[in-house]
Amino acid sequence: MTASGDLAKLGTDYWDWRMESDPVAATFIGDHRFNDRLADISTAGRKKEKSRATELRKRLSTIDRTELGESEQASADILDISLEEIVEEQKHKFWQWNVDQLAGPQVSVFEQVNYHPYRNDKDVRDLVARFDALPGFIRDYISNLREGMKEKRVAPNVAVRRVIGQLKEIESTPTEKSPLAAACDKTKKDALKAEVRRAIETSVKPAFGGLLDFLQTEYQGRDAVGLGATPGGLDAYQYRCWIRTTTDLSYRKIHELGLEELEGIRAEMIGIARKLGHKGDIPGFIAKISADPANQPASAADVIACFQAAFERAQKALPKWFGILPKRKCEIKPIESFREKDAPAAYYYPADEAGTRNGIYYANTYKPESRLKFNANALTVHEAVPGHHLQVSIAQEQKSLPPYRRHGFFTAYVEGWALYTERLAVEMGLYQDDLERFGMLTYQALRACRLVVDTGMHAMGWSRQKAIDFMTAHVAESGTEIANEIDRYIIWPGQALAYKIGQREIVRLRAGAEKKLGAAFDIRAFHDVVLRNGAVPLSTLGRIVASWVKKR
Repeated sequence: MTASGDLAKLGTDYWDWRMESDPVAATFIGDHRFNDRLADISTAGRKKEKSRATELRKRLSTIDRTELGESEQASADILDISLEEIVEEQKHKFWQWNVDQLAGPQVSVFEQVNYHPYRNDKDVRDLVARFDALPGFIRDYISNLREGMKEKRVAPNVAVRRVIGQLKEIESTPTEKSPLAAACDKTKKDALKAEVRRAIETSVKPAFGGLLDFLQTEYQGRDAVGLGATPGGLDAYQYRCWIRTTTDLSYRKIHELGLEELEGIRAEMIGIARKLGHKGDIPGFIAKISADPANQPASAADVIACFQAAFERAQKALPKWFGILPKRKCEIKPIESFREKDAPAAYYYPADEAGTRNGIYYANTYKPESRLKFNANALTVHEAVPGHHLQVSIAQEQKSLPPYRRHGFFTAYVEGWALYTERLAVEMGLYQDDLERFGMLTYQALRACRLVVDTGMHAMGWSRQKAIDFMTAHVAESGTEIANEIDRYIIWPGQALAYKIGQREIVRLRAGAEKKLGAAFDIRAFHDVVLRNGAVPLSTLGRIVASWVKKR
C-alpha cells in the first residue's frame, strides 16, 4: 500500500476508535452507532485507551511523510499530536481531580437531551440505556476521585462547592420537571415515556444522589486553586500550556506576553474613554458605563434581541471578507436554567455531521441586568459570525477532508480565530459606535488577562481572589461573570491561554502575507485558506499559509 493509502486507513481506524471510546461525543457529532453507551472511564478503560493510542502512533511513525501531499502532511500532523495528547493526558492523571461545574456528568447528562436523536423508538430506548448506564459511570467516577485522594491530587474546593450546589438542585427537582423529562415529549408512546421516567427515578437520581453524598461526606478537596499545588502539578500545567497553544511557550513567557498585550490594549481603552469625556482611570470608566441603565438589558428577551441584531449585521457583511460561506444556519438560544448560574456569558455548539441540527449560539440571560449591551457585538462576532459558527461550519462542510479534520478542535486555532475576528470586525464596520469598540477592547483585555491569571493561579501561587481582583481592574464584566470566568480557569487549566496565543499567530501570518504579496494580497483568499483546512496546530497553519503565499 502507498503512504497515502496507509494514512487514509490509519485515519479511518483512528476516527472509528475515537467515536467508540467517546460515544457521547459521537452522538453530538452525528455518529449514532453508539447512542446507548457512555465512555469507559475505569482503570481498565484507560489502559485500553493508552494501548490503542500507542499502537496507532507506532503505525503513523512507519509512514514516509515525504511521499504525502500537502493536505496529507497536515493530516499526519493532526494525528500525531492527537495521539500524543491521549498518552500525555494519562501521564498527568487529570481524572483524579475532575470535579467540573461546567462539563461534569451532572451537566453533560442533561445536555444530551438537546442533541440526542429522536427519529424512532430505538433512539428513545438508546437514551434510556444511557440513563441506566449512569450508576456504573458514576461509580467509576467516584473511584477515580478516591484514587486522587490517596495520591493527594484533588479538586479545588471552589469547584466542589459549585458541583454540590448543582447536585442538590438535581436532587430537589421533581422528575416531571427535570430537563431529562423533555425526552418524554419526543415520543407519543406512553410505554416509552414511562421508561424515561423510570430511568430518571431509578438510575439518574440515585446515581447523582450517591455522588452528592460522596462529595459532602467523604471528599476532601484543596483550598489552593492552582494545579501547581498538586503533586507533579507544574509539569502537568506546562503540558496543558503545550496542548492548548500547540506551541513550546513556557508558562512564564505566556504570563509576560499577557502583561505586554494588556498594556497596549489599555492604551486603546483609555483613548476611547478620553474621547467620550472621561477624565479618570479605566476601572472608573467601566464602572460608570456599566451602571448606566441605557447599557443594561431590561430582560432576558432584551439580551437575546441585542445578540440577534448584532448577528444579522455581521451576516450581511460576510461576503466582502470571505469567499467561502457556510451553508449551515446558526440560531441564538438562552442557556438553560439548570446551568446558566455557573456558565460564562455565551458559547457556541456546532451543528451535527448531517446538518440536521443548526449551530447554536447560547447566550446567558441569567440576571439580565448584569449583561452589558455594548459587549453584545464583540461577543456575537466571536461566538457566531465570523467567529465560531463560520469557522466550524466551513470545516464541517469540507467533505474532501477526513472526519477527524472536519470535526477537529485545536483550541489555539479555534479560539484564536474567533478572537482574531473580534478585531477584524473593526475593519468590517460592525461596531456602531465608540462604546461598542470599547466593549470589543474589554474582551481583548479579558483574553490578555487570561494569560496572566491562568498562569498566575496554576504556576505562580495566585489565589482566586487575587485573580478576581486583577480581572475586575481590567475588564467590563459583572462580578458574577468574572467569578464564573475565574472558576472556569481553575477547573480547566491552560484552556484560557489558547485565545490570545492563537490570535497573535493568525495576525502574524496575515501581516507576513500582506508584506510579501503587497498589492496581490487578497483578504478573502487569505481567510479562505485559513478556514478551508479545518482546525490545525499553529505550526501546521504556518506551513499552510506559507505555501499559499509561495503559490500566489
